[in-house]
Amino acid sequence: MSDAPALWLSCFGRLAGRSAHELKNPLNGLALNLEVVRSRSARAGTEGSALAPYAAAAASELERTIPLVDALLALARPLPIPVDLRSALQPLSVLYGAIAVAGGGSLVLEYESEHLFVKGDGDTVRALLAEALDVTIGANLEVTGKLADSDGMLSLRMIGGAGRPISARMERFAAEQDVRLSSDEDETALLFPTLARAGVDSNT
Repeated sequence: MSDAPALWLSCFGRLAGRSAHELKNPLNGLALNLEVVRSRSARAGTEGSALAPYAAAAASELERTIPLVDALLALARPLPIPVDLRSALQPLSVLYGAIAVAGGGSLVLEYESEHLFVKGDGDTVRALLAEALDVTIGANLEVTGKLADSDGMLSLRMIGGAGRPISARMERFAAEQDVRLSSDEDETALLFPTLARAGVDSNT
C-alpha cells in the first residue's frame, strides 16, 4: 500500500495546526466587532454612522478569513488526474503565506506557465509540496520561489534557508517517486517528472 495518503495526512495535520492561529485571529476580530455592532444597535438613538467603523472592521476580518477557509476546503478535496502542479500548490501557498507573514516574513511564488502537469497522484504531490514549504517557511524568512519547466522536469525552487531538516521518511518517499527534494541554508528545491500523455502538453 502506498505511503502517500498517510504522509499527506501527516503534512496536512501539521499545516492545519500551524495555520489555526492565523485563522483564529481574524475570526476573533470578526466576532468582537459584530458583538459591538449588535450591542450598540440595540441602544435607542444610536446613529448608523457610529456603527460603521465596527462593521467595516468586521468586514475586513472576514476578508482575511475567507481565503484561508477556501484553501483548507480545497485541500480536503481530491485533485484531478493528471495533477496540475500549479493547482496543487495554490491553496498550500495561501496557508503557508499567512504563516510566513505572521512570523514577520513573506512568501512570493511565480509561475512560468498556466498549467504544469506532473506524474503522480494528488496525495503524493501535495505531501511533497507541503514538506518543501514547511521546511522553508519554518525559517520565517522572506521566501521567493518559482515554478518552472527545467530540462524535462518541473521545478519549484524557493530561496530561503531551511527551518528544519527534511524528514528521512519524506526523503525516502521522494526518491521512490523519482522526485528530487533537497534543502539547505540557501534554497529548497523540488523537481517532479513531467507528464506526457496524448492530447496534453505539460506546458499548455
